[in-house]
Amino acid sequence: MSDPAADLLADLTPSQQAAVQHGEGPLLILAGAGSGKTRVITRRVAYLLRQGVRPSSILAITFTNKAAGEMKNRVEQLVPGNRVWVSTFHSLGARLLRQYADRLNIDRNFTIYDVDDRNKLVKEALDALNLDSVKFTPERIAGAISKAKNQLLTPAGYERTANDFFTQTAAKVYHGYEKRLRAANGMDFDDLLYLPAMALKLNEELRADLDARFKYVLIDEYQDTNQAQYEIARRLSIHHPNLCVVGDPDQSIYKWRGSDIKNILDFERDFPAAKVITLEKNYRSTKAILHAASVVIDHNKQRKKKTLVTDNPAGDPVTVLTFDNGLDEAEGVVVRIKDAVRAGKLRYRDHAIFLRINALTRSLESAFVKHGVPFQIVKGLAFFDRKENKDVLAYLRLLVNPNDSVGFFRVVNEPARGIGKVSLDRLAKFAESHDISPLEAAGRVHQVPDIKGKAATGLRDFYRLISDLRAHLGDPPHELIRLVLDKSGYRAALAESKEEDDADRLANIDELVTAAKQFHDEDNARTLSDFLEQIALASDVDGWDENTDHVSVMTMHAAKGLEFPVVYVMAMEQGLLPHERSLAKDEDVEEERRLCFVGMTRAMRELYLTHARLREFRGQALYAVPSMFLEELPPEARHVDVSAFKNVGRTAMDEWRAKSSAAALNAGYAARKPEPVKPGVGPGDGTYSVGQVVQHDEYGIGQIVDVGGLGALRKVRIRFAKAGEKTFVADKVKLKVVTKK
Repeated sequence: MSDPAADLLADLTPSQQAAVQHGEGPLLILAGAGSGKTRVITRRVAYLLRQGVRPSSILAITFTNKAAGEMKNRVEQLVPGNRVWVSTFHSLGARLLRQYADRLNIDRNFTIYDVDDRNKLVKEALDALNLDSVKFTPERIAGAISKAKNQLLTPAGYERTANDFFTQTAAKVYHGYEKRLRAANGMDFDDLLYLPAMALKLNEELRADLDARFKYVLIDEYQDTNQAQYEIARRLSIHHPNLCVVGDPDQSIYKWRGSDIKNILDFERDFPAAKVITLEKNYRSTKAILHAASVVIDHNKQRKKKTLVTDNPAGDPVTVLTFDNGLDEAEGVVVRIKDAVRAGKLRYRDHAIFLRINALTRSLESAFVKHGVPFQIVKGLAFFDRKENKDVLAYLRLLVNPNDSVGFFRVVNEPARGIGKVSLDRLAKFAESHDISPLEAAGRVHQVPDIKGKAATGLRDFYRLISDLRAHLGDPPHELIRLVLDKSGYRAALAESKEEDDADRLANIDELVTAAKQFHDEDNARTLSDFLEQIALASDVDGWDENTDHVSVMTMHAAKGLEFPVVYVMAMEQGLLPHERSLAKDEDVEEERRLCFVGMTRAMRELYLTHARLREFRGQALYAVPSMFLEELPPEARHVDVSAFKNVGRTAMDEWRAKSSAAALNAGYAARKPEPVKPGVGPGDGTYSVGQVVQHDEYGIGQIVDVGGLGALRKVRIRFAKAGEKTFVADKVKLKVVTKK
């Protein structure tokens, strides 16, 4: 009798086959970059199904909607008709919270608040405590609360751990924020992990039910899980410990949002019976790219050693391009891409540009426009972030969740209904004092002192509008949006407007209707709540169109899981990559190196790493020091100085240099020969010298520009990126040498 799963194994390596065929018990798959991990996960799910495992017993979790959709499609192709639960962690959390709302004592019609919504509530909590929102910014406080939730700390628990003035203040705000969030029946992104994790931890009956339900749990990108995600995975795998995790410690890049690399490094400690399978064969990159990336990442200590190999051709050497300044860098890269496409070798869509931070895209955008090169900058779903669309979505949120205070205040006077800020402040105080929603308060506006006339009429009308629209909640989402636009007067206000941009806004809301219709047409059982949830949980890459012929520009974080024939990693300079915030701690530098590794291993055929001598950033032109990661490349990497790039005009560069005496001074410093410090002076072995990049505890990253004097009077002059030049006594100052000249 033939094996029903033979076709699933035919084109796999022995290691991949072993992972797919693994039976009961925990499994750790260490999957190197480009090693076919998605293929292995989907084949494993298909293999379990063909072995008779019920689809409802399998839960597959990944980190992006794009990856989840791809996994669903692949499983469906391999085993038609079997619908396995495949989702992101956040989608799983939202679904569990709605499904088990009664058992968790929450309202299943909650609104998922985005970052802006969250920060508004944090600001309200700050104001209620009479705290200075300039000194304690909502963004910073919100970050502290987010970290607390990822560590599964309640407001009281966080308060007990607070050990300085800032965290003690944040703990107080946390209490007020949570009160407002629950009153609004809102959930922030962290709640979608925090609340299910806490429920699984504290509610044994629910935990046992879900553990029995999901007998096989598979988690992709396990190296990027945080404490809450770890808790969910572990609690679902106690009675049925068939937990399969796939990941690569070398690609752990989300510490800044709470991920803990120890989750994958300590998997064998958490699950002593775990089988470990390593996938080391790379199917994506050339030998040259793979070797260069491997040499760089080998400088990290926090990792599990593995040797990536490939049968792909050797390919061209990794190339480092040096430009005079950031403007030349942008133009140089764009022109190189344009020339490659003109030569007929490649398409625009074959090219990707990666940056450490989105703020560096400005000069690139100008260069793309100037040279007529089509491009797409991946910055999230910018379409849904446009004011008019956020307004319409706020109306819809209010229909589903009448307690949504943020949504209420966004649209209660949009379009204008004669309701001023003073009246809204009075309404908010009335609502809070009577423990009711702002919408309900609007319905009782006659009871609110000092709200009269046009404002009172506007609030009553708004209350009636929302009440009437809620009667249509069962309508398809696109039809309900049309009704909202018409009944609210929003469409008419835009149509009658004399503002030039309002015609575009009209087009955008029409496109929103189209998006809702497409959503409904895919599955007519989907509701308005489903539509809002999909938008709320969308990630950066969800807005990326891979089928249009354009150059893709994105951060390296957004590039995770993607691949392109040609990759440019730009602005590889100290303070940018690695980021200036990482330079104080070795573990943070290691994370930046992992990020660099991720960027490099997205390239299939060609990889270019670029940097500039001068970089205009945050309003200043500064001498830029090449990234330490460039120094770690193997000797065969090719270094090309394109300062005299023929297709780039010199006017901008000359103008820039003329304006920046500091930049010109730095150019002079760069030309100096290093002057070594005598032994016994400086950092242990006396190696302070001109050209070194150092880290100071107070002033951050800087470069030594002068060393002089004798003995105890020997001094070191350093130019810092933010603080300018400072002079120190060499044997007194504490410096960490980041790179050698």
